[in-house]
Amino acid sequence: MTTIIEHALSLEISRRFAATPARVFDAWLSADWGQWLGPRGARCEKASVEPRVGGRYAMTMTLADGRTAEVSGVYLEVVRPKKIALTWLGCGGGASVLTLTFEPDGAGTLMKLRQEGFDSAESRDGHNEGWNGEGASFDRLEAFLARAAG
Repeated sequence: MTTIIEHALSLEISRRFAATPARVFDAWLSADWGQWLGPRGARCEKASVEPRVGGRYAMTMTLADGRTAEVSGVYLEVVRPKKIALTWLGCGGGASVLTLTFEPDGAGTLMKLRQEGFDSAESRDGHNEGWNGEGASFDRLEAFLARAAG
C-alpha cells in the first residue's frame, strides 16, 4: 500500500515480507544492501555502511539506462530490530529523511517506510517507483530474503 501526502511531500509505503523482523532489519544494514537496493535494472557498483547512530553509508549504482546514481547519508537512529532512521541524499532529489519500522506479522514482517522532505512531487513520485515499482527495490529485497533463507 502506498500513501502519498501531497502537502508534506512525503511518501509512506507498507510492505509485508516472509522473513523475521530481524532478517529484514539486517538486510538494510549489511554490505549486501547493494544487492537489492535500486530501481529495476540497477546494479550496485560500490556500497559501504557504518550501521550505528552517526555512522555513514554510501552507494554508487549504475541505472538501467547507463546513468550513474550515488546515494549517501547518516544513520540517525538504529534500534534493532524495530527501527532505522537515516538521511537520504541523492537519486535526483535533495536531502530527505527515511524512517523504517519493522513489526512482526504472523511468521513474517510488516515493514513501513516513511520518506519525508522531498523538494518536489516529481522527486517523491520517482522515489516511490524506485522503492515500490515492479522489479524495484522492494521486489528485489523480497527475492534477496528468499535466497538468504534458502
